[in-house]
Amino acid sequence: MSVDIKLWKDVDLHDCIFITGFHSVIGETGYIAVRHLVKALKPERIGFIETALLPPITSLENSRLTFPFELFKSGNLVILFPRVIPYRAEQRRFAEKVAEWLVKHHFKEAVLIGGLDSQFKSGDSEFRVVPTSAMLQKALDKKFILLEEELSVFGPLALTLTYLEINNFPALAILPFAQRGRPDPRAAATAIEKINLLLGLSIPTTELIRDAHEIEEEIGKILKQQEERELRREPREDMYI
Repeated sequence: MSVDIKLWKDVDLHDCIFITGFHSVIGETGYIAVRHLVKALKPERIGFIETALLPPITSLENSRLTFPFELFKSGNLVILFPRVIPYRAEQRRFAEKVAEWLVKHHFKEAVLIGGLDSQFKSGDSEFRVVPTSAMLQKALDKKFILLEEELSVFGPLALTLTYLEINNFPALAILPFAQRGRPDPRAAATAIEKINLLLGLSIPTTELIRDAHEIEEEIGKILKQQEERELRREPREDMYI
């Protein structure tokens, strides 16, 4: 399956930090957090990812057509905003291509955002992390708690972590505990707070809680469109992270 990363113009990506998160039944945490980053930082749209099975969905945002997989840049942050989840048949190549791209353009590190089912929560910590080998020491220095060995990561986030590990690239998945089966803006706010701590940023999170109803409605529409595609027997996407 063909996957291409296309930029609108030449952009210096050296030492940039890559951030992304995907749709998931576990609180929609990654999607909500990345959506918030794009709204809060108002980054420049620099490109998109094109796939052979590009999801047939678009909309208008700020009088401009949106793409299923858009790339934004704000300072040294490069954000991949997957408005929909890649089709299952393309998820492996999608993750592999992203990892290759980060290495080729000499990114500094990557932060991935997902969610953990809150039924597995133990102790006072609101999140767990999964680092690649090249990021393990930094995670330990920050005193982040690693994901328990009996728990697993699934879907495109897991594949992206895997290919970043293969490339010996420093990456960290931040996994707040979240509600299964419904959007969880509080979990997304936890992820943003940990990104602030990790990267020395100060991105506010109050809007995530304030706009919870709007977020739930938006995600509901997206999920309904995905269900309609499934009813037409189009390729089905995983929804687990």
